[in-house]
Amino acid sequence: MDTQHSPDWYMRLLGAMTRAQSQLIGTVDRQQLFDGLLDALLELGDSEYGFIGETHLNEEGAVYLRTHAITNIAWNEYTRKHFEENAPNGLEFHNLKTLFGHVMTEGKPVVANAPAEDPRRGGLPLGHPELRSFLGLPLHSAGRMIGMVGIANRPDGYDEKLIEDLSPFLQTCANAIFALRADDERNQAVNELSDEQQRLHAILDSAYEAIITIDQSGVIESINQQGEKMFGYSGEELVGANVSTLMPAPYRLEHDSYISNYLDTGDSKVIGQGREVLGLKRDGEEFPVHLTITETKVKDTALFIGMVKDLSERDQADEKLRQLQRQLDKSRFGQMIGKSPPMQNLYRVINDVATGDWTVLIEGETGSGKELVARAIHAASQRSKGPFVAVNSGALTDSLLGSQLFGHRRGAFSGAIKDQLGYFQAAEGGTLFLDEIGDISDEVQISLLRAIESAEVAPIGQVDTQQIDVRIIAATNRNLADAVREGTFRSDFLYRLRVGRIIVPALRERSQDIPLLAEAFLAEMRLATGKAMNPLANPVMHLLENYNWPGNVRELKSAIQFATIHCRNDSISLHDLPPEIQHQEVATLQGASKQSSLEQDIVLALEQTGGNRTEAARLLGMSRATFYRKLKYLGIK
Repeated sequence: MDTQHSPDWYMRLLGAMTRAQSQLIGTVDRQQLFDGLLDALLELGDSEYGFIGETHLNEEGAVYLRTHAITNIAWNEYTRKHFEENAPNGLEFHNLKTLFGHVMTEGKPVVANAPAEDPRRGGLPLGHPELRSFLGLPLHSAGRMIGMVGIANRPDGYDEKLIEDLSPFLQTCANAIFALRADDERNQAVNELSDEQQRLHAILDSAYEAIITIDQSGVIESINQQGEKMFGYSGEELVGANVSTLMPAPYRLEHDSYISNYLDTGDSKVIGQGREVLGLKRDGEEFPVHLTITETKVKDTALFIGMVKDLSERDQADEKLRQLQRQLDKSRFGQMIGKSPPMQNLYRVINDVATGDWTVLIEGETGSGKELVARAIHAASQRSKGPFVAVNSGALTDSLLGSQLFGHRRGAFSGAIKDQLGYFQAAEGGTLFLDEIGDISDEVQISLLRAIESAEVAPIGQVDTQQIDVRIIAATNRNLADAVREGTFRSDFLYRLRVGRIIVPALRERSQDIPLLAEAFLAEMRLATGKAMNPLANPVMHLLENYNWPGNVRELKSAIQFATIHCRNDSISLHDLPPEIQHQEVATLQGASKQSSLEQDIVLALEQTGGNRTEAARLLGMSRATFYRKLKYLGIK
């Protein structure tokens, strides 16, 4: 049973990873970090409860688990109290004769879709919630297991496809545990140092991985354990050696000259500057690192501290993200996004009309993506290597008609100081896209009809006509058949344009595509604003899917931009959306007028999430713990 995930699932996975990675770089507290990771894991795994934990060894050398995040599955007053008192600092699990214990001892995934019959089970305490399915996955870093995640009660059970698709997310969880473990080890070491050593350590504390100190001749004075591990040497082998040992050419050859030049002139090539370079391991392997070198004085002697971060895992994570993007691209056609039946039909029609060279009329509402359709036709045609020239037909004025469309020769009229190409000549060998064709005058219609039928134009100031090789694609948001009946559009011109005909569906006719489009626009805004935005919560998405969208895809993109700009945290809420979209909920909010503002928001969030407290908390921008406290305080069941 390998379940194929939808493109929006991969978009949520991408968002969860991006958010976690930005939080690791930032200053977010670890509880918020792991709560967010667990929330994302439960959503991606469609699971009822779960945990993320770090593995440790006890005094006897046996492995046990301490949680960083865990759902509250207390089944009585005692377990509830135990959870509330101990969960913030991490719950410990030592029983290895369980499904998750098997993960810790074997270091391999455990899939149990019939836990009651699984020989690896350890049984459940009396009153414990029913365990219908379980998935346990180890977390590895640098070749060793450092933790695990467990999720339970997925309606359709767990499979290998889910494990494979969660692989980049699991690496993100492992990176988070590894980074925080390194912080803990550094903090513990600082506490054990003398005051004088602490001051020196403070200089080095910004290092994430290796810390290497060298004297002014480039000789290594010290290297920490992370540095030994990173480069594959022991400290005894490196102390007293030149630091260029850890560099491939050309850095090895240039390093000593950088130091001597700096000491002589003060002109720094690398001191005080962070940059990406290559490191060299003992076995000869080159690998990407980020290097920052700072200078300090110890007894009036220069000491240089190099802080080195291994970028190999970053590059691997980037490749995973690129793979996810390629999977999302499966729902794209050119620059269009959509997998709904109307869009699948549109893609087929685009392919059909792209095979020939006939004129095409694209009809559709404002903002529905008519120019994207025209560009897709051009890209799929034999003219794809030629130019694509887009023209706002409404701007074609009668007074400048000839010059705009067909060009002119120098001296053809006052102000014609040089030869000028028209739109037809500019599109030679390619496609001329005439947008808003229904807004042009009768004179422009006649000129265009003549040029299309004869395949030749005469620039102003030139007697002879010249042949043109241009395909015409036109677009309109008007009903041109009605315009013909009203006498505002020529019937012969309409029939000449409408050889190939495409009707672009309005967004309300393909609401199935709204989640894909919304998440794609949100991803664009993450890059534009630098905000680590969470994927859109279900209530927000539900509201977007039920809005009429008179401005179509263009309006949806504008709404996501508006919400991202006005959002005060990392999750877009209903109140961040434009007013015209929010108004759908006015009646519901007015019906709750007797409640306090906070209570009203919580009740509404619970209603919109079907009682899912995790989703409701996310919608309101609260942590789960804060949300539970508010529920208890307000007496909301």
